[in-house]
Amino acid sequence: MDNFFQDNLKELASKTSQNELAKKTGFSTASISGYISGKSEPSLKFLLALKENFNIDIDSFITQKLSENITKTSSVVEDKFVGNYIVYYYDSSIYKGKASNLSKNTLRYGVISVFKQNSDIKVLASLMKSKENTILLKERLEDARTVEEIVDIYSGEDAYTGSIESTTTQVFIYIKNTNNNDQGLIILNNPPSNKTYIGGLGTVNSVSRGREHMPCVQFMIVSRYVLQIPDGEIYNLLALGMAEVNVKNETEQLYKLFQNLSENADSLTEYQRLKIFEDSLSSTLLDLIDANMFRFAKVSGMEDDNYYRIIRDEE
Repeated sequence: MDNFFQDNLKELASKTSQNELAKKTGFSTASISGYISGKSEPSLKFLLALKENFNIDIDSFITQKLSENITKTSSVVEDKFVGNYIVYYYDSSIYKGKASNLSKNTLRYGVISVFKQNSDIKVLASLMKSKENTILLKERLEDARTVEEIVDIYSGEDAYTGSIESTTTQVFIYIKNTNNNDQGLIILNNPPSNKTYIGGLGTVNSVSRGREHMPCVQFMIVSRYVLQIPDGEIYNLLALGMAEVNVKNETEQLYKLFQNLSENADSLTEYQRLKIFEDSLSSTLLDLIDANMFRFAKVSGMEDDNYYRIIRDEE
């Protein structure tokens, strides 16, 4: 077999990992390592597994460099993303630490359209709109029958222009608004299928608005359908950084401290008892926060699958 296969498989493994290849194809990492090194020949079953899980053309994968293969097939892969999507995300203009506890004051909406113009894939978007206006805009876009109609609809909006790229595992949507000097990068998981993409959970990297312009990363739901669940539930779905904290051990420690303070009530003043309890409670809370603080935003395959199922139920 031509060495192109070995080079392409090595390149594919570098974009994902040998463990990911093994998981999706059902072959061991040892087998894949042997294919990459040329010590063993891949079976037809393995090639078919690559085709099914990574959207590759077997003939091209064997006879062409991977970069050439991607160039040849990228438009086919991106066809599944063509459509209009509603997006849900948080308002990043509020000063850090001052966010409202009301979802209606924090949840934001928008529409992203991915369409073909000649042979190119184009992106237009409108963000920071009310829920009602967002739904109306999406309905107008769904009624559009030509690219010219889509462009004309967005001409009345403070629109973002952009582009979309995809790898075998991720989707990258870059949007930019020159009027607002605003731009962002949305990153989503790319399902291993050529079926029409209906949405999922991703991250958006941007600069927050408001009184201070700061780098910002947050979660974003992208859905081909308007979610019929209450805004409060959507608000909570986006709050993946909220940890489920088990406070049993900490409660027991504080209870023992309270007992000790009660037993030694005669040797301590009320101020001293209050101060000891306050310091212990503060230390416990800070330890819990530090132990459960998310220092990065990450979308796991399990989380993305859960959001996919929520969106799928809207079909």
